[in-house]
Amino acid sequence: MKTREELWEIGMNAIKELEAERGILASGREELYGCVFGRDSLITALLLLRVYEKTQDEYLIELVHKILTNLAKLQGRETNRESGEEPGKIIHEFRVENHEHLTRDQEHPWFLYPDGIMRNYDTVDATPLFLIAVEKYYRFTGDEDFLDLLRGNVSDALAWLLTSMDDHQDGLLSYQFHPERTFGGLRVQSWMDSSESVFFEDRDEESAYTIAPVEVQGYAYRALSVWHLLLEESEPNLAALLLERARALREKFYDHFMLPNGTPAFAVDGQSRMLTSARSSMGHLLWSGARDNGSFFSLLAAEDVGRVAERLVKPDMFVPEAGIRTLSSDSSHYEANSYHNGSIWPHDTAMIAIGMRDAGFELEAGRVRDALLTAYSHFGVPIELFTYDKKLGNYESPSGQKACQIQAWSAAGLLAILAEEM
Repeated sequence: MKTREELWEIGMNAIKELEAERGILASGREELYGCVFGRDSLITALLLLRVYEKTQDEYLIELVHKILTNLAKLQGRETNRESGEEPGKIIHEFRVENHEHLTRDQEHPWFLYPDGIMRNYDTVDATPLFLIAVEKYYRFTGDEDFLDLLRGNVSDALAWLLTSMDDHQDGLLSYQFHPERTFGGLRVQSWMDSSESVFFEDRDEESAYTIAPVEVQGYAYRALSVWHLLLEESEPNLAALLLERARALREKFYDHFMLPNGTPAFAVDGQSRMLTSARSSMGHLLWSGARDNGSFFSLLAAEDVGRVAERLVKPDMFVPEAGIRTLSSDSSHYEANSYHNGSIWPHDTAMIAIGMRDAGFELEAGRVRDALLTAYSHFGVPIELFTYDKKLGNYESPSGQKACQIQAWSAAGLLAILAEEM
């Protein structure tokens, strides 16, 4: 078992290795995801802000500044259905080079812009995560110049968020793959973005667009709520609208997502059908909550926060030597060696542990944190994902794809859970 100091060094070295001109790479330069990803960068930034809160390490706050300002430069400016670009939308994937495996795909090549750069915007969650991260950075630093620099980006991101919630189903934040799109891209646009991850537990039927993932509703609620508070004095009309939409989102969430046991479905499709399998993504509703002035608020009602925390540490979800499975082992789709249907992702488990602690579930948070540190120690690297089938194992897909060995949000998750003990 590695010491806390050794694990800290592993995490910090990985973050420094992945720092790049445009922020931070999702994985090692020679690995499959050695480029900028919006979602990955933002979750990494938010986890590093958690570490900064404990350590006051100036390197971390400077890196977060770099990540956010560069993502602002890549923010969508026009509508392009072939890349998913929309005004105000934060980018999903940015590749100046090493995109041929996508852009030269014989059946469904991804769109390449005229300048030869691949920009893809197939993400439903990067924009609310951007809004959360910008507010949190400003709250920690009080940097007015930073806020002035990104004010237009924030306005555009808020406009995208509100418009997207209006355009899609029932006031929820959801995504779809444009039916007239001719180029390839991501048909699943939440963090569990593999096609295997979206299914009905009780019937062999495809879900219908639009898809509203559970964790994304939590991100949207947090984004609307924090910007309501920040804009109350300077832009009272907009602030009032954001508060109104946050309240409406919570009402819609309870109308569409909640199961009889007090935990949410992992998604709702365009026909208002719930996808009910137990997934780790419900735990992001704890992480996207906030502790302000001693009280915890989230999209979930107080009694349901406890139900979600308790559900995630049941034996079908929680492995004491590893972390939290992406999918319950009781599911008919469960497979330990899968990308999203039973594997364990360190950043996912780290986020849940932090959310549990913020929600007041110290015992559960400690158990999850200790389990994940055991896995980090075993692999000795901030690995992308791993498997657990009686013992810790390496993920490998049927086509031979293996987990990246250095992953930014995994490294940031490692540092964040270590910092919890400071």
